[in-house]
Amino acid sequence: MSLAEKLSLYAEDYWDFSEYRNETALVRYPAVMVAPMQECIIKEIIAADNTIDCILDPFIGSGTVLNEGKKLGLNVIGFDINPLATLIAKTQLEGIPQHGIHDSINALNTRLIMSVGNVSAHNFFNIKKWFNEDIILSLSVIRHAIMGESDKRIRNFFWCCFAETVKRYSNTRTSTFKLHAKEASQIIATVDDSIDFFTNHIRQQYKKNICNDIITDGKINVVCGDAKQLLSAIEDNSIDLICTSPPYGDNHTTVTYGQFSILPLLWIDNKDLSVWDERLLGNFSAIDTASLGGAIKRDRENSNKYANYLIGISPSKQKKVIAFLEDYESVFRNLARILKPGKLMVLTLGNRRVDNQEVRFDRFNDDLAEKVGLELDSTITRNISGKRMPKKVSAVKNIGSVNSMSKEYVKVYRKVDVNG
Repeated sequence: MSLAEKLSLYAEDYWDFSEYRNETALVRYPAVMVAPMQECIIKEIIAADNTIDCILDPFIGSGTVLNEGKKLGLNVIGFDINPLATLIAKTQLEGIPQHGIHDSINALNTRLIMSVGNVSAHNFFNIKKWFNEDIILSLSVIRHAIMGESDKRIRNFFWCCFAETVKRYSNTRTSTFKLHAKEASQIIATVDDSIDFFTNHIRQQYKKNICNDIITDGKINVVCGDAKQLLSAIEDNSIDLICTSPPYGDNHTTVTYGQFSILPLLWIDNKDLSVWDERLLGNFSAIDTASLGGAIKRDRENSNKYANYLIGISPSKQKKVIAFLEDYESVFRNLARILKPGKLMVLTLGNRRVDNQEVRFDRFNDDLAEKVGLELDSTITRNISGKRMPKKVSAVKNIGSVNSMSKEYVKVYRKVDVNG
């Protein structure tokens, strides 16, 4: 039985995973993939092909695909442009050593007590806009206490718990991933119990992240950087399985992962961040600008190339769509190049709206696949229910805020084996 036939045996609403919620995440990251769905798909692929040894995700986010791949015994390779994403993913993949975590937590609590009133306030540009002064002092105490941990894996775990604390006690709204300040009355009403929240979050999370395995070189390879550059360095026909959820558009107009992440990143010690370009922390939008389609080039000549995907979109916004499609195409071509003949690329994707016009990203991927020698093996259509996304996205003139997407598509492509 083929993979497509196996996938078709599942009930249509099975893929919705409407009851799935990850309410106890280490860090609540935006638009996280549905873990049991990815597990099911990867399991079926491995069952159909026992020669698969490695899995690549070039846009790892918080690491859902790699975590599922590791559980199934695969070597995992992953990239992300966002230092917070790679910190979260590496922490969960590598885990924390069982033999040292209890002593480290006790020592951390001691440092927290000893540091209150004895630590200088951390500072960065506009910090007092985003945090109340009492919270700045408390977060500075936590930061100082974490920096006293000697084990890097445990320290990274503490930083992740700290990132969740920073987000919770910042003055940013929770209804959007963009940096928008709360109402003044909400800011004034914020109670500073951030140290208690931080220590409680550690207690809730540490058992889930204990790892008894010895980390073997080559089993886990997570790199922070630009996928366009990192993929170019991988050999042709060398990857067994590609599984990812690519960006659906440029970060500025879809999910602003960079703006979501920047406040925690400005609190975490740079020595523990894989910042591949120091400019990423230079302003609140730098990560989003560095992401696919984030930088619009002048004198672009590709509007006709993508004309079918620009119908009904104003010229000013067409430039943003073109910028993304061009960057994404370069990534897609590299993915097709490095995939072994006969092997699969699995993409979970959706169609965003620009000027209230649906950009058929699903069809765009089908068109790219045909150009680079990939065949569509199967498509799964699912209703989005549990994914953490804003209910409304950027406003359209004379229309207002537009509802975010309600469906996703899982596209499974197979690389044509010309010798097979």
